Amino acid sequence: MITLTANKMHEKLHIGEQEIVLNGPPHKLTGHIFMRNNDTERLFIKELALSGGKQEAIQFITSLLPDEERNHLIRYQLPRRTAPGIYENTVEVAGQKRKIKFIVQQNMDIYLSPGQLHFSEVAPGKSYTAILSLTNNGNVPFTVPDIKHVTTLDPDYLCRATAMAMREKGKEGYMAMMDEITKNVYRDMAGWAEVSIKEKGKVLAPGERTELQFTITLPDNADSKKDYFGDIRFWNKAISFNIKA
Repeated sequence: MITLTANKMHEKLHIGEQEIVLNGPPHKLTGHIFMRNNDTERLFIKELALSGGKQEAIQFITSLLPDEERNHLIRYQLPRRTAPGIYENTVEVAGQKRKIKFIVQQNMDIYLSPGQLHFSEVAPGKSYTAILSLTNNGNVPFTVPDIKHVTTLDPDYLCRATAMAMREKGKEGYMAMMDEITKNVYRDMAGWAEVSIKEKGKVLAPGERTELQFTITLPDNADSKKDYFGDIRFWNKAISFNIKA
């Protein structure tokens, strides 16, 4: 078997006539390249060199049998914060020069920490504050969202509502029991908790990090004897919270 690297044995390999196009977010660019083994031995392809720019080589883990040809899937990584756009380079194999085009798409990617918040002492209308760390790992600016409110649940509300309904209406059949469950849930369920982020509307450039002052306020009908929990959507992330009585 012959091993082809960026600087040797290129004469054994033929690549297609068309330009090579890789598309996707900067760290997950994918595309195809046509290759043919012109030798009588099996050819193991390790890498193809790129000319110009900061890119060094396209890495492979593949092989071709003698005279075998194939459209091969290739993957390539640019720095995660490479701005959206079209970038071009050249691959040269045994005197064959082919244009390679990197079509970089927008990539919204944030890191938010911590993902779980824990508070204590439940009281109607009480506010709880935490500091979150937010990093923009994407390649486009990110705007801190304005979160208005979130559902607040106590861990036992469904079990309690079901148990009470079965005691009260279980003998009357399924529909009567389900109606009673609905009434119990409506009666026991707390209202919306208000959520605020002091830095809402702030724009983070790619790679920028900031701290967020996060506040959640329980509704006025919260029961000081119950625990509460919930999930808050923050772009494509979730912040889980629980408050112990």
